[in-house]
Amino acid sequence: MNSEGNEQSPITKLWVECGVDIIGNEKFPFRRKFYMFPEYTWQFRESFENKGVYQTVMQYINPIWYQNQKGKWLINASDSLKWGDFYLDFDTVLEKEEDYEKIKEDVRTALRYITIIMNIDMNQVRFFFSGGKGIHITIPAITLGLDPHVALNQIYKMIAEEINQYCKNKTLDTKVYDDKRMFRMVNSWNIKGQAYKIPLTFDEFVKLKFSEIRALAQTPREITVSDPVPSARARIVINQHIEDWTNKVNRRQEFSGKLRKLDKEPPCIKSMWEKIFRETVDERNNSATALASFYMQQGIEYDETLARLYKWNNEHCSPKQKDREIEIIVQSVYSGQYKYGCETFKRVSGVCDKEKCPLFAKTNTETV
Repeated sequence: MNSEGNEQSPITKLWVECGVDIIGNEKFPFRRKFYMFPEYTWQFRESFENKGVYQTVMQYINPIWYQNQKGKWLINASDSLKWGDFYLDFDTVLEKEEDYEKIKEDVRTALRYITIIMNIDMNQVRFFFSGGKGIHITIPAITLGLDPHVALNQIYKMIAEEINQYCKNKTLDTKVYDDKRMFRMVNSWNIKGQAYKIPLTFDEFVKLKFSEIRALAQTPREITVSDPVPSARARIVINQHIEDWTNKVNRRQEFSGKLRKLDKEPPCIKSMWEKIFRETVDERNNSATALASFYMQQGIEYDETLARLYKWNNEHCSPKQKDREIEIIVQSVYSGQYKYGCETFKRVSGVCDKEKCPLFAKTNTETV
């Protein structure tokens, strides 16, 4: 099923994006942008023989669609309402059994947070071996008692970062919370790991060695799990993180209304506030970096540059970048004092009018 299906029904519909590892294709080893209703993912799985198949953790509710430069309809994941289970991904280099013990120790730490702080019964926690070198644990969204949210992945990231503070071995990956994050489908074959991603019981996770789990993962399997039961305490914890996220966003919007008008703004910079930057063909990330560098060189304070880039990202990127990506770009430019020059601004804007440029000088050279 493709994106044209979003017009077939006015009722609430969930969509997911699927992807697949392409064996033997060094140039394009992974393909994604297969959109479908969750109930049709089994067809996608079968079409690739259940090998190297993934789907997004987030499910998009009546998603927002846009057309890319090739006319293909894609989901605007950032601005679409999201729903999905809470997840934690633990992995490390596994060369011996002691390495796996590091993962187990961090998982136990996370479980203490989940069962004590969030008051979630252990029967509600799902365990998975990734088929490679990791353990995933998930908690049903129903158990958390949450409502769909446009920034659900960011809220989950806030919780994961809080848990990670207590994880001694730092095997918890907190970089897996973008809005298009995919996880391997359960009971699908991990081509690189040469094992299936399988569900585990809590007792198996606790008692089995890594070698025993790998042996277990040579065939698909099913286990019985308890039905989701909402936790009132978990809902309180989730709502507190939602409130923190909302306050953070509101502070950004409040600051963005106080931007100063620059006395000297060259044509290339003006052009970057007029065109739309797409994900691949328009150097979206490089353009954001160049803009941040320009404002830094103009003496604009960090916070104001960040607000300018939020505004530019929201209004001139299709789809827009995640706020965290903008923060990383601005922080990198200011901490590294990266000074870009005319050649970069000309390349990313497509404009260079030296006669009308108030800042042009023959001595201005490319420094980065």
